[in-house]
Amino acid sequence: MPKTTKIVPAILVNNKAGFKRQFDKVKPYFKYIQIDIMDGILVKEKNSINPQIVKTMLRGYKIEVHLMVKDVSKYIEQWHKLKNVKKIIWHYEAEKDKDAILCLNKYLRSKKIQTGLAVNPNTSLAKIKDLIPKFNTIQIMGIKPGAQGRKFQPKVLKKIKSLRQKYPKLNIAVDGGVSEQNFAAIKKAGANIIAIGSYLQKSKDTKQALKKLPR
Repeated sequence: MPKTTKIVPAILVNNKAGFKRQFDKVKPYFKYIQIDIMDGILVKEKNSINPQIVKTMLRGYKIEVHLMVKDVSKYIEQWHKLKNVKKIIWHYEAEKDKDAILCLNKYLRSKKIQTGLAVNPNTSLAKIKDLIPKFNTIQIMGIKPGAQGRKFQPKVLKKIKSLRQKYPKLNIAVDGGVSEQNFAAIKKAGANIIAIGSYLQKSKDTKQALKKLPR
């Protein structure tokens, strides 16, 4: 299992003003940021964040993009052109055809961009077992995706643990509902990348909130 636990601040907002507000909250403490994109189809929520909106603000920062969208290839085409995008994560639920998933994966790797495949809490790992070794990261969702502030579903801890037992060196990310109360359990289950949104955004003191997370 990877020795260190990486915290990634997740920014999930509707517009440029909201993005700036959330980015300002975390930017003194991180150089790597996750941007959440929603299309109103794969998930109910929708936002209007695109590369042009964030390009200037995020100069000097590394970016991973979490696509909660149905038309994955369309959004990949937009985001991979932004030079500081280092990883793009999309959902198995958006495109269940394995050949199509592998084609997208191969395309991004040819562009020197890491890939992540996300699975919702109710999606069995058995459905992606052939795909897991092909990805840089498997992202386990702790909530139904689409909004910050939803409650973490403890049942996914078993899924994280099972994945870690089978793949000791795999990057396992967890996203959704992470807080001071469950961070240690998520880490113990085997996650080495933990995306955090509302816990940091709602904190009065970001630095103190981070200190409460046992790394």
